[in-house]
Amino acid sequence: MKKSFHKKIFILPTSSVAGFILLVLLCAISSGEEVQNAQKNIPLLTMSQAESIAIAQNTDVLSAKAQYEKTAAAYLSAWSSFLPSASASASWRRYDREMISFRNDEMFYSKDNYSLGLSASLPIFSGGKDFLSLKQMGISRDVAFISYLDKISQVSADVISYYLAVVQSSMEIEIAQQSLDRALEEQKIVDEKLSLGSASEVEASKMRVQVAQKKLALIQAQNNLQRNREKLCAKLNFPLDTSFVVDTTLSPPPVVKIPPLTEFLSDIENRTVKQAKLNLRIARLERTSSYLNYLPRLSLSANWSWNGADFPDNFSSIADESSFSYGLSLSWTLFSGTSRIGEIKSASANFLQNSATLDNTTILAEQNVREAYRTMTEAAASFELSKAQVEDAKLTLSATKKRYELGSATLLELLDAELSLEQAQLQKISAIVGYYRAKAQLQYLTGK
Repeated sequence: MKKSFHKKIFILPTSSVAGFILLVLLCAISSGEEVQNAQKNIPLLTMSQAESIAIAQNTDVLSAKAQYEKTAAAYLSAWSSFLPSASASASWRRYDREMISFRNDEMFYSKDNYSLGLSASLPIFSGGKDFLSLKQMGISRDVAFISYLDKISQVSADVISYYLAVVQSSMEIEIAQQSLDRALEEQKIVDEKLSLGSASEVEASKMRVQVAQKKLALIQAQNNLQRNREKLCAKLNFPLDTSFVVDTTLSPPPVVKIPPLTEFLSDIENRTVKQAKLNLRIARLERTSSYLNYLPRLSLSANWSWNGADFPDNFSSIADESSFSYGLSLSWTLFSGTSRIGEIKSASANFLQNSATLDNTTILAEQNVREAYRTMTEAAASFELSKAQVEDAKLTLSATKKRYELGSATLLELLDAELSLEQAQLQKISAIVGYYRAKAQLQYLTGK
């Protein structure tokens, strides 16, 4: 794993950054970064701002980060297996009667006894398990880091979904308002024709029903917008009555400008596949480690000690009367029942299981990429179609309205033309939202 892989951790948002982003957003409200909406100055919240705020404040992200830092600390601790250990000791003991002690071939009587000691040991060879354990801890650290990034991606995907829901609701309100305005204009036409005797009471009644339906649709769209806005506020830890507008200028590119599928399939390295690969490496190391239980262990140790009846008054006396030893120790477990055989079989089975998991994960990842790509291209094509349908429906409605005013078209034809325009407009919104949701999913799946 490259070193720069872990440096990303320091540039990702934290809770303090979230507070800063929120402060900047609130400052923008009061300083002039505003747009005109319903004759009021309301701040614009972009999709990237929403992602940054949610990531920085999400507790699951903070928990995943803490888990990564925990495994990073465990990896650092694993290096201790390759370093020597040293300890120092000192003691004083007083007996109830005088004890005999010897120093420089002289005999002393004293109730006190003092001792000093130093010891050190260094593992020279432990069968290779310490080296494999270090590698396993390093891989576990990388897995935790990928889990951290994956949690960030999940939060981003959730926020994008909530944000697009607000975008869709905002655009649907515009359509509902336009539809109501047209219905009111058409009602005036019907009332005028009714007064002239060229329209029936049935037509006037149908238009009253139509206007009432449009008013209800507008109220429902307003409530749906507020509902989706509150969900997004909750995700961002904002007060539920926070006022903001979203970017409703989103539009998919032409289908011909979307990169080909092969570009997304060339290097599928999403986090799920990466985790499966790392888990397979851990399983391979565990399988190798299980065979190392049959190898001996070798270590080097050294000890220095001093013992006397009187507390030493200078270092030379300690050096003259101290003792030093060093040596090698070898241990080799020749037989331990069937535990080592069982560990080998278990590690081998775990390796095969992780190998199969990697294959399945890779295939599933490619399938998901292909499906997300198809959804994205279909949404882009649907957007192009819906744009043409909206323009066609507008022309048809305009012509039908004129024909109705002249008496050459029925009210039912006029209402059908109105419905066609509204459906085309809603289809256009659905295509926009569907494209950006599929695009976000594709980015998550490919890790790009």
